[in-house]
Amino acid sequence: MLFSFAPKDKNAFPDKDVYLLSRFTGGALTDSTKMAFNPDNGRYERRFFLKMGYYSYSYVTVDKSDPDRKPSFAFTEGNHVETENEYMILVYYRGSAGKGDELVGVAKFNSKTGK
Repeated sequence: MLFSFAPKDKNAFPDKDVYLLSRFTGGALTDSTKMAFNPDNGRYERRFFLKMGYYSYSYVTVDKSDPDRKPSFAFTEGNHVETENEYMILVYYRGSAGKGDELVGVAKFNSKTGK
């Protein structure tokens, strides 16, 4: 399986290493999980031999100067500040003698626009 991650500008991160983080990698940040940048296509790549199945994984960056090697999702997966969600709120009312719920209000808004 070829894993491939393309940075936004298709240039290598000058001060960061990119790793594949998953249960099948043991959650380790080692040379075997470190991705190599391919300048021909502007992508970080890493091959793994895997059996057919379902795998959950993430791309993470680690600052080259960080002695603790703390992984970050900010440059690869984004963070909660960048998340956009749409919410729909439905308000129901059931009167004291009512046998069913009645829809009395609907509101919908976007987390980025507030509308």
